Amino acid sequence: MLIQIATLMLSLMLLVMLHELGHYVTARWFGVRVERFFCFFDVKFAIWKKKIGDTVYGIGWLPLGGYVKLSGMIDESMDLEQMKQEPKPWEFRVKPAWQRLIIMLGGIIVNIILAMIIYAILFISQGKSFVDVSKMQYGIETNSTQTKFGLQHGDIPVGVNGVKYQSLQEIGKEALLGGETLDVKRQGKEVSLPITEDFRTEILNAKGTFFKPQIIPVVDSVLDNSAAQKAGLLKDDKVIAVDGFTTPLYTDLKNKLNEYKGKTTSLSIERKGEPVELMVNVGKDGTIGFSVSNSYTESLISREDYTIGEGIAMGITEPFKAIATQVRGIGTLFQVKDGRKQVAGPIGMVKQMPTEWNWLFFWSFTAMISAWLAFINLLPIPGLDGGHAVFAIYEMITGKKPSEKVLEKAQMVGVVIILGLMVFIFGNDIVNMIFK
Repeated sequence: MLIQIATLMLSLMLLVMLHELGHYVTARWFGVRVERFFCFFDVKFAIWKKKIGDTVYGIGWLPLGGYVKLSGMIDESMDLEQMKQEPKPWEFRVKPAWQRLIIMLGGIIVNIILAMIIYAILFISQGKSFVDVSKMQYGIETNSTQTKFGLQHGDIPVGVNGVKYQSLQEIGKEALLGGETLDVKRQGKEVSLPITEDFRTEILNAKGTFFKPQIIPVVDSVLDNSAAQKAGLLKDDKVIAVDGFTTPLYTDLKNKLNEYKGKTTSLSIERKGEPVELMVNVGKDGTIGFSVSNSYTESLISREDYTIGEGIAMGITEPFKAIATQVRGIGTLFQVKDGRKQVAGPIGMVKQMPTEWNWLFFWSFTAMISAWLAFINLLPIPGLDGGHAVFAIYEMITGKKPSEKVLEKAQMVGVVIILGLMVFIFGNDIVNMIFK
């Protein structure tokens, strides 16, 4: 859990600091005094703070973002007393509208550029890896829920809505976000299955694991004092039959062992190319105590490598693809049953983090969140950067500056909206934590 929390916190701290730095630099550039520069919110108290020059720098305790407090600006602090005083030359409100617009967009621009840089580096250094459906000789596993939607044991997903994809992950994403039909290859023929609301709900609930490739029963490790160890099963053994019934796939092996719960049966093993016969006592739960090797699954993965030029080009476009995917995902939440329950805040995000430190995941996650943070802040909601930008653009077009009364009321509306979203997200996290 500590690794998961550290992954999220480090990513958010980096993004918030750089986002606010975008505002800070542009504000200083145009001579606006920055009164406070905080990573995370310091409601009632701060973990750390120090005043340097005219600015108080600090770290708050509430990890929901961060902020810079610009002198002479109506923001979430609602410092109306300052606004009643005579405008000072270093205040935000006296600057031309175009300068205020640039200051408001400073953080958003930094987030987009950061996402582009990270994505470009990842594409150049890591390429793009995916489960290649053209390599899936045995198709996918199916359970009772999947068969209800028409999927069969060994089906190979090949496309959505008639569009073919090479990546199994891409097929799952498209099926969830906008799929009407799922195209599968079945015994050499192509079959189209309707994607119903319930179908999409199950894909959403599976969190990326709905389509699982079949695997072959090769032993990775054997549990100490297990029935498998007592029978003499070893790492890299391949189980080819149970009581004479062939088990080419791991699902076949599981199903056959379930028939022998609490009984003794024979295992036919292939060990270094040689046949071996073992007798094993199957547990009452249908298991014998070994884990399966992922070597076959790894053989299904293809990797596309990119030149520096290609990586940079893809890095530039990837943030916008990530934003588009997130927007489509939000639309999906309103279309599937209980979709709102899938909305995750900090608690839900922590639970989805890897339990071991993974730099590749960290940077991929940071790039995605950076792009999403830019989009969210661009929304024309009072209190967000986009809301302030709208007022600046309005002034540039009409030549009229909105009154401070209008700005105050708009800010209050924005604060209510943002607080409402926070309550919903945290409430959802807590409900999911208690009841799941």
